[in-house]
Amino acid sequence: MRPSDPQRYDFDEILPTLNTPRDSVYFSSKNEFYTAGMRLFIKCPYSDGLGSINRESLGRAVRIDDLGHGRRGIAVEILMPLYLGGKETLK
Repeated sequence: MRPSDPQRYDFDEILPTLNTPRDSVYFSSKNEFYTAGMRLFIKCPYSDGLGSINRESLGRAVRIDDLGHGRRGIAVEILMPLYLGGKETLK
């Protein structure tokens, strides 16, 4: 998870998801910079294994919940997948 505007906030987090419906993801973080409406780059599912293909998507934080003990629940709507390369990557 990282912001689409690194000039405003520059962070990159690998976080476990708490819930992953079809077009969204919900995770918890102690990072205070997440705000509702913030656009994010998301890799979900993510794996650091050799040869892993981690597809990146553009998302938008739609809800921030206070989970207590300094943790915040972040609900992100996945807006669209991002493709690198030419038309052949869409096949």
